[in-house]
Formats: sequence, C-alpha cells, structure tokens
Amino acid sequence: MDATGRRDLERLDRSLMRLRRFIETPAVLDDAGSPVELSTLLVLDAVTSGHDAAPTGSTIRDVAERLDVAHSTASRLVTRAEKAGAVTRGPSGADRRTSVVEATAAGRVLAERASQFRLARLGGITRTWDPRDVAALARLLDLFVDDKGSVDRR
Repeated sequence: MDATGRRDLERLDRSLMRLRRFIETPAVLDDAGSPVELSTLLVLDAVTSGHDAAPTGSTIRDVAERLDVAHSTASRLVTRAEKAGAVTRGPSGADRRTSVVEATAAGRVLAERASQFRLARLGGITRTWDPRDVAALARLLDLFVDDKGSVDRR
C-alpha cells in the first residue's frame, strides 16, 4: 500500500471512530414518556425492513443473521421485544421446531416512528449537501457494509 492509500485508510478510520457518537445510543430510549429498549428497535428493524423476509415472518435465525449476533442472543432479544409488546413469536407452519417472529401493530407503529426519527436526523445533517453526494455516500456505505460482511465470513 502506498502512502496515499494509507492516509486514506487512516482518514476513514478516524471518521468511523468519530461516527461512534452518532451511532451509539443509550440502551433505553424515551418514546413520548415510555421507555423503549434499543434492542427492541433492532429486532423490529430485523423483522420489518424488507430484508427479503418471507411474508410469513422471520425466524430467530433470520434475526440473528440480520443483527450479526448469535442465535441465543437473538432469541433473548426477541423475548425482550415480545415482552414489550412489539413482536409476537409463534410456531412455523413448515417446521414446529422453528419460531416465527412478526411485528405487532404497536411494533410496526414504533418501527415507523423510529425510522422517521432517523430519517429526519439524517436529513438535518445532510440538508446542505448536494443530493448526488447523499446518493454517493449511501451507495458507498452499502458497498462498505456488504464487503465487511464478506470479509467477516472468510
């Protein structure tokens, strides 16, 4: 790697470290006076945001893969989201050993509010940007995340 390539990687590393403040949030968030665990929002995102999920719901394995956690961790997170009334868990019609997780009506409303909050926050940050720059950042972040996943699997 040449010096320019190294400087670019160092710049990327610094930017990603600074992004931690943007990404890190408290474990419990306030939603109009009601506490919501961040893990509930993550589970909702895993079961509602079109991750090629089957129309019949997502399995615990699907949630684990989408959140990049162990199956047992995903199961615990789903249990918390279920206790919060955000998702339901039931047996799969195809395999009784498999649980299917689906968002409840309240969970879908919560997921939509969370999405709108995030989009408004991103819109505020990028409000002065050229739309082509926003599109380029989105495309490059997709590429980065996809390539990160392929490196992790190796």
